[in-house]
Amino acid sequence: MSDISSIGGFNTSYLDTLSTLSKDANRAEKTADAVKGVSSDMTKEELEKAAKSFESYFVEQILKEMKQSVDNINGPTNSTAEKYTEYFMDSTIQTLAEEIVDKYGQQFTDTMVEQMGRNYGINLKE
Repeated sequence: MSDISSIGGFNTSYLDTLSTLSKDANRAEKTADAVKGVSSDMTKEELEKAAKSFESYFVEQILKEMKQSVDNINGPTNSTAEKYTEYFMDSTIQTLAEEIVDKYGQQFTDTMVEQMGRNYGINLKE
């Protein structure tokens, strides 16, 4: 009898983990690119967008760690429904992080913008 949970010898949880890591790496790369692109000829709005992107990624990672702590207490997921829930949870956490930053994160973003403005000699006056 073949194991339905394996595809070509790979366990589906292993493939799910690879998929999650790939999404995280892509998001981290986009965030790094936004911050790497900071230069002295940026506008305040562009600088705020880069800082907000970084802050959203940072909050997202905190939320994922909190979720993982709860998951470790609850034990491993076994049912198909739990695996599907896990699959869509990453997108939900990303959206939640962006909303948290939009509603409550302005102080951190403002601090980053001021610091990068000083470091790169960007005129922050509107």
